[in-house]
Amino acid sequence: MKAHSLIRASLRRATVGAALSCACAVPTVCLAGPPTADTTSADDNSRLRALFREGVQAFEQGRNEQAVRILSEAWAIRQTYDVAASLAQAEIQLKRYRDAAEHLEFGLSHFAPVESEQTLEQMRAAFADVKTHVATLKFKVNRAAAEIQIDGRTLGASALTAPQFVDAGVHTVQASSNGENASVVISVEAGNEYPVELRFKASTAPDAAHASTGGDASDERSLVPVIVAGTVAVVGTAGLVGFSLAASSDAETLAHLKDKNGTSGCADGTASPADCSAQLDAAQSHDKHRNLAVASAVVGAVAVVAIPIYWFWPRDRHTAEAARSSSFRVRGAVGVGHISVFGEF
Repeated sequence: MKAHSLIRASLRRATVGAALSCACAVPTVCLAGPPTADTTSADDNSRLRALFREGVQAFEQGRNEQAVRILSEAWAIRQTYDVAASLAQAEIQLKRYRDAAEHLEFGLSHFAPVESEQTLEQMRAAFADVKTHVATLKFKVNRAAAEIQIDGRTLGASALTAPQFVDAGVHTVQASSNGENASVVISVEAGNEYPVELRFKASTAPDAAHASTGGDASDERSLVPVIVAGTVAVVGTAGLVGFSLAASSDAETLAHLKDKNGTSGCADGTASPADCSAQLDAAQSHDKHRNLAVASAVVGAVAVVAIPIYWFWPRDRHTAEAARSSSFRVRGAVGVGHISVFGEF
């Protein structure tokens, strides 16, 4: 941890000293780092200077928990490279390597140009050492502005440019956007770097060219109604043929019995009762089969006509999406004789 001690000494000389000397001239804290005093009130600047000095003193006295607490208060007022570096040193002593890595990464990314090259190299060395205790994650998300979390801890919105650090072990990574979630579970080892890809499902909305031209209506429609209608058409055709043959057979039987019984044989009692009963049954069967043949023809014809109407009839995209996404379903059955076809639309 020699590099960490050197950082402490260097920052203490360059930062705290600068802050105290500057305080005599102006009411703002002159911590080394990005000039953000215009966004911080004079009272906050004064408190920031006091907290920084108190936190560094607590660290040098070995009171690391107190140093982290005090410096975290300073960090909440204004995030600067020197506060980040000081926080990291106390966190390293407490073996909070993930937090230390995050603060050192920030410190290096926002390092003040006026600082010495020696201090910069010392921070880089400390950062390289800390990274051996954590895993580094780099994110790729297929949707912009998605909120990213690790184990419930919010990191920010995609695309995250800075690497993220986690302790070794198993972690759940999740991205959230517009009520949708994409998540992965990863197992990582310290000292390694891992790419993490979070993919949301592709949008179902058609592209602008497709929407402007109306697109091909058939590619938005389910095949289920077509299959059901086709089945109904086949059943209707089969019923037409079958019942027509049955009606024809009944007609032959009826004609034979009429010839046998005579025109008025059943009325005046000259024909046998059995033949008269058979003639009546044949007449009723003929009427029944003829009616069923007609019904089969109508059902089959309607199904055949319905298929091209359903498939090619234009409809707007919103109606099609509503039809596909609707949870309402209509179940129906088309029956011809003793044959029934069930469908769901």
